[in-house]
Amino acid sequence: MRWRAASVLDARLPDIRGRDRVIGRVHGRRRYSGPLCGTLHNGLEFWFPEATDGSVRSIFSLRYRPPALAPVLDVALERGGCFYDVGANIGVYTLWAAPKVGQDGQVHAFEPAPSTFENLTRLVRLNDLSNVTAVPTAVGARSGVGYLRTVAGASGLAHLTSNPDNCLETPLTTLDDYSGCHRPPALVKIDVEGHELAVLQGATGLLGTHRPALVLETIPAHCARTGSSTGAVLDLLTAADYEVFNLTPGGLRPAVEGDLTVNVLALSRGNRTHGAVALRLATTRFARNQCP
Repeated sequence: MRWRAASVLDARLPDIRGRDRVIGRVHGRRRYSGPLCGTLHNGLEFWFPEATDGSVRSIFSLRYRPPALAPVLDVALERGGCFYDVGANIGVYTLWAAPKVGQDGQVHAFEPAPSTFENLTRLVRLNDLSNVTAVPTAVGARSGVGYLRTVAGASGLAHLTSNPDNCLETPLTTLDDYSGCHRPPALVKIDVEGHELAVLQGATGLLGTHRPALVLETIPAHCARTGSSTGAVLDLLTAADYEVFNLTPGGLRPAVEGDLTVNVLALSRGNRTHGAVALRLATTRFARNQCP
């Protein structure tokens, strides 16, 4: 099938300009929607009864390569550690982190969209990941109730909104509230379609005390849609005494507003552990396309 060939190309082609265009031409316009199963790059398995969702289809290429942010998890997580996956979607990074932290570690995966949460928990059960806690809750600047707008066939585009029309009502928590009742994380991944600032605003206590490393999406258009900005995200992290890095094909580079990679890494200044993380990732080659 063309989509299978495109998935192999996605994993095998070098990260050069034009690769996405080539993959798109091989893939064609038709989208496979049948059952999907296989073994991920780290040995865990996946199975979905149907592949009507883009995030489900995209997991097929992860049979042949690690997800884009895997180097961060590999370096920042240790056996027995704790990882928060905020905006877990179907669980690509949850499944990567679970073996890293081991049975004495913990993974907390936050995913508010019901159908996506079902896919997430399916993979957790399939792989018998007893160290994973799946949380059907959105994360923001306050606890309470939020409104979630979903997009058919594109679970990765689900996002919170202030307008309840044609939206799902969802529980809403903050990382400060959640970490006050659960083990605090060593690393937090945040991918919430422009609501990254709100998540950080609800985590000021966590950032000030436990000082986790953070890897988060910073797409200006997504932030603008929510009334925030990547500049505001950088300002909050800087005020919390974090140093922020772009994830580039040449390794870590200081993050500068107006010239950010899709995801950035935030590390606590003066933290020896985080300093070691920065050193080990300094020359790591990150993909230009940082979709999983």
